[in-house]
Amino acid sequence: MSISDQSFDFDSFKKAFQSQDVETWATFYAQDAEWIEYGHTNPPHAPNRMVGQPEIKAFLDRVKASNISIVMTDEIPGPTRAAFCVTCTLSDGVRQIIEHVIIHYSNGWITRQVDVEAWD
Repeated sequence: MSISDQSFDFDSFKKAFQSQDVETWATFYAQDAEWIEYGHTNPPHAPNRMVGQPEIKAFLDRVKASNISIVMTDEIPGPTRAAFCVTCTLSDGVRQIIEHVIIHYSNGWITRQVDVEAWD
């Protein structure tokens, strides 16, 4: 993905995302990528903001360790960004999180991700 004219490989991203293959998943993010999450504990005035691939990878490691299932649906990939829905089922099998996500990418790398979450 380091070739400047290569397009974003959404199918491979989805595979790593859903399988929670953190090593592969993290490589889709640019070194200076920004990930912003809005949710029940992170309202618009104080979102959770992660910057840089190392910080994002550490977050992905925590996601994997939390033992949740993740399913991506309703994908709309485009030339510079994609939108999709994520359903997360927590390890208790009951509580769910629904997220709507927009990723922005350039030269094959995610440069920005914005999530809006709703919790059961």
